[in-house]
Amino acid sequence: MRALQAEGHTLSGTCRAPAGHDGSTAMFRLDLSEPQSIVPLLEQVRPDAVVSCLRGNFNCQLEAHGLMADALRRQNGVLVYLSSANVFDGDLSRPHYEGDAPCSDSTYGQFKIACERLLQDRLEQNCVILRPPEIWGRSCPRLHTLLEHTRAGRPIQTYENLSVNYTTDTQLAQWTAFILAHGLRGVFHVGTRDTYDYTAFLDQLAEGLSLPQPVYRVERNDTAAYQAVLPGRREIPEDFQLSVKAALNYLSEGACHKAEKAGPPSFDSGPAFDTHTQPM
Repeated sequence: MRALQAEGHTLSGTCRAPAGHDGSTAMFRLDLSEPQSIVPLLEQVRPDAVVSCLRGNFNCQLEAHGLMADALRRQNGVLVYLSSANVFDGDLSRPHYEGDAPCSDSTYGQFKIACERLLQDRLEQNCVILRPPEIWGRSCPRLHTLLEHTRAGRPIQTYENLSVNYTTDTQLAQWTAFILAHGLRGVFHVGTRDTYDYTAFLDQLAEGLSLPQPVYRVERNDTAAYQAVLPGRREIPEDFQLSVKAALNYLSEGACHKAEKAGPPSFDSGPAFDTHTQPM
């Protein structure tokens, strides 16, 4: 949001709570159980672009996205849709790039594919699909869970022989602002260029946060697997690219705890709105 405001954009957003303001951003209440309620809101605001990261009932989401697409088509607006790496969870044999055909075995992944296709069919060149892997931030629920469970000695779910890539809240915001500012279109994989072992990432992050060694509940898998969406679009500047090491350092530097170390750790060695809100 701040990145877009810095570019001179006027922002509005939706939320579950009563309407109001979040700083300089007008917030409108959206009840996803009534998908048609999005139409008068879009007609009132008449946005140039919608960034959609709705969360909730799948059928309601599909209906809401169809209504959004129809309204934006009439207004010649752009829709940026936050999809997921799960569109490839039916083929974990390798990492995937933007040109690969989606293939999902899960209900969630199939739903995301259905949303992607609906928006692409109705909006054509006015649709942008962002596919992030796991999203981490300095105060995100994933980080709070790691802090709480590790300090309490409670097990954390992990997966054997699974390599993934990651993104951060800041990278996702940077890419969204850049894509809108430069009129880019199509599919983008927003994440680190490299992959990392799922458990090793948690180990390294816990070490960087000066936490005890985590206790894990391990889902066994004898076969190497990848759940990674690697970025391949050349239009994104080098400064916006991210490595797993850089993501680890970013998370450790701003973690919500009092570290015993004087400075942030180095990982040279070793293997936004929330998800319901929809900035407009």
